[in-house]
Amino acid sequence: MKIIVQEYGSAILAVMTAMLVIGILFGLSVSDRNGILEIAGISAEKEEVDYTSYSDFDAVAAWHSRTKPEAAYIPAFGRFFAGEDVGFLERYYAKDMEGVIYLMDEVILAELFTNDMSGKILDIRKADGTSVMNAYSEADGSIHFPNAGVYEVYFQIRDRENLTSVWKIPIAVDERRGQL
Repeated sequence: MKIIVQEYGSAILAVMTAMLVIGILFGLSVSDRNGILEIAGISAEKEEVDYTSYSDFDAVAAWHSRTKPEAAYIPAFGRFFAGEDVGFLERYYAKDMEGVIYLMDEVILAELFTNDMSGKILDIRKADGTSVMNAYSEADGSIHFPNAGVYEVYFQIRDRENLTSVWKIPIAVDERRGQL
């Protein structure tokens, strides 16, 4: 018996301790509640909190639903024609989350609104994916489309809240009638 206790004493002690803990956890009965976990559950009941009733919830909801800045073409300028140097950035605008409109040449070239809006042209591509960024002049914002066709300009716009968006705007470039 002495050898059994020496060999298996720690295992026997662990089994007896486990039985005692299980007995306390599930066997104890107070106020028609059985087990210590059920008894402790009385004080652990959770209250549901309606966070939408807080006064700043509407402001937070409006903040998270704000729109990213937009870039668009001003249709009053008309069409682009191949083989001509034309003002490019003056034909576009950027709009922030509050609906304030900034002319793209003032945002990118003149950088007049650096605290409110910033932007850059990422690329100008033909419909087949070939970049024609070399036809664009960063100095004055003009462009010389070499051929008629469909092009895509990629603008990156960032507003004062540091929201950034990338816009892909298609451009149709026509041939001048009467040209050879």
